[in-house]
Amino acid sequence: MTGRAALKLGIGKGLLLVAVGSVGLAAPNLSGQRNITPGAAHLSGESAAAGTPMYDVASIKLSKYTSDGGTMMVMMRTDPDGMTATNVTLKSLVCMAYGLSDYQVSGGPGWVDSDYYDVNAKMDDSTMEMLGKLAPGQAQLMRQQMLQAVLAERFKLTIHRETKQVPVFTLVVAKSGPKMHPSAPTTAAADGNNGPNGQRPQGMMRMGWETDAMTLTAEGISMEGFTPQLAGMLRSTVENKTGLKGNYDFTLRYTPDEVRDAMNSSSFAPPIFAAVQEQLGLKLESRKGLSEALVIDQVERPSAN
Repeated sequence: MTGRAALKLGIGKGLLLVAVGSVGLAAPNLSGQRNITPGAAHLSGESAAAGTPMYDVASIKLSKYTSDGGTMMVMMRTDPDGMTATNVTLKSLVCMAYGLSDYQVSGGPGWVDSDYYDVNAKMDDSTMEMLGKLAPGQAQLMRQQMLQAVLAERFKLTIHRETKQVPVFTLVVAKSGPKMHPSAPTTAAADGNNGPNGQRPQGMMRMGWETDAMTLTAEGISMEGFTPQLAGMLRSTVENKTGLKGNYDFTLRYTPDEVRDAMNSSSFAPPIFAAVQEQLGLKLESRKGLSEALVIDQVERPSAN
């Protein structure tokens, strides 16, 4: 196998399908309750924080994916009655639960970033009704707290937070103006991946590796939803200062610096900073700033269910 082919396979297994809304920072970790029955873990309606609901049922299983260098599909989705995740690591779940990017989470044994899980959590009717009455930001915060409780119960997760000085990027509109297309939410997705109403889901992002580039394809993505993904790609904090409202469709093609350096080729797509400006009409400006980080103090593999 050539070096180029091996490199492509390594990147290829990072294929990503994400259908989640943007999230903010959540409250500290909550403790959960004992599991009651096997098969699906039933959780009590009480939590460490008064008034914070719990998922009625949460199933966590090792996924069937094996690290054989092939392509893997990853999915994390919030549903009206719960959340679903496929082929996700514990670190990814922690990021979702606390509104952080991958680079902001450290600590724990190696398996937190190498074991893959399938998660299906459902809430009861009263909890779903309560969330439906909250403002979107409040509902998202509540969902994060509910997932925190599941991680505390099933993985025995305990954490602490730190603040570090790191490079911070500000996402602004370039002088050329935005080059993204406003999305039309009533249209069907091009790949046929539509919701139950026949319309494409909002907040859909897919990542993959082409012949000479990483690609991020976005459908119905707001700038608030895009910046956390961009932060993960840059492994740095990214603040949205574009002032752009609404949702957009776009495709970003770029080649990571480490790939360009390893292959020493001029045929690759541009680096991410140039790609963001040339293809999206946006610009990343750098400065020093403070970033919140989360450190895993204790964690255990979950029991089978």
